[in-house]
Amino acid sequence: MPLVGIFWIIRNGSGLAIISDLVELNAAEPYGEFLTYGGHYDYWAALAALGAAELRRRGVPLAPLWSEYEEWPRGRVVFDVPRKTPVLYADRKLHRAESLSLIQHRFNLPDGAFDLRTDSHYNSIR
Repeated sequence: MPLVGIFWIIRNGSGLAIISDLVELNAAEPYGEFLTYGGHYDYWAALAALGAAELRRRGVPLAPLWSEYEEWPRGRVVFDVPRKTPVLYADRKLHRAESLSLIQHRFNLPDGAFDLRTDSHYNSIR
């Protein structure tokens, strides 16, 4: 079953890492005909408040400590209830195989069984 929530893709050393806040569909929030979860600003602030030691313990990149949430490419996975289809909204910079693979794996999205879309909210400055 796919998961819904928010994410960022962070350049971490020489590779990419994903930061996400996600839930199963039965814990998601209705938004029109969609199920969704999370807010980018609030989650980024909550991560920053944890401090470096706790982020390291959780295996989360330290970017929330020294950067703003809108700096990094980000997006959201929602679930279209009438169509029974996950929808992936992502910064155009993430419409590449390496980034999409990270997102698909984290949100349990089967190959070819989700809609990939852009949204003006998800335009990073990095």
